[in-house]
Amino acid sequence: MTDLITAGKLCKEEREKRGLSREEVHKVTKIPIDIIRRLEEDENYLRKDPYAYFLMKILMDYLQLDIQLQKDFDEAPKKTKKKQQKDSQEKENIFIRFFKTMFVFSLSSLFVMLNFSEKKEEKNDLENFFALIGDYTVERNDLPVVKNKSSKKVEYIGLKAKDHVWITAYIDGNEKVIKLKKGQRINLSFKDKIKFETIGNANSLVLIFDNKQVDFERKVIHNLFVDSEGVFYNGYNLAKEES
Repeated sequence: MTDLITAGKLCKEEREKRGLSREEVHKVTKIPIDIIRRLEEDENYLRKDPYAYFLMKILMDYLQLDIQLQKDFDEAPKKTKKKQQKDSQEKENIFIRFFKTMFVFSLSSLFVMLNFSEKKEEKNDLENFFALIGDYTVERNDLPVVKNKSSKKVEYIGLKAKDHVWITAYIDGNEKVIKLKKGQRINLSFKDKIKFETIGNANSLVLIFDNKQVDFERKVIHNLFVDSEGVFYNGYNLAKEES
């Protein structure tokens, strides 16, 4: 069994041995260039990011490295474990103090929002609050959508994760990396369109377009497009077919 740190070094050695740049690896695997660098060199990222194991497997498959990957660091030296536990406890104490402050603030904020938002958005407000104080930065859209009475125009979509999902998307041309935890739901607003360049663990994602639910069967999806007309993949409007 090979841990993530050793696997990252082996991937870097194999990539350089083949004369491949990180940009070339990105074009095929769709893994962002900065993430490839972290997979090869950043031990802190490999130890703490829950997506490192999944992304490392994609990188190893591309480089055709036939090694068994260890999912965690249970075999780390005891001294290192004690230090990690101490650091974790210190961070937990800081987080508890921060959470107490935010919890009081959130209760008053949620009371106001729940009185002015639609019933179908009430559940999202609480989920988006926990996403705000969590470890992951996600796109948030708490403002009500104004719709033209004469012509209905979809300006946002919902994303709900049944398991961990990672996404590289271009929202109106702006690149955004999104990480969703199991059970997390967010809204993405757009003016023109959204291009989902890569969706990892796509079969664990539910996309909600104009109250229509779109599911995916494939584990990894590239080049999915969303605009006010629907959800398009390989020339088909998935939102129309799901309706």
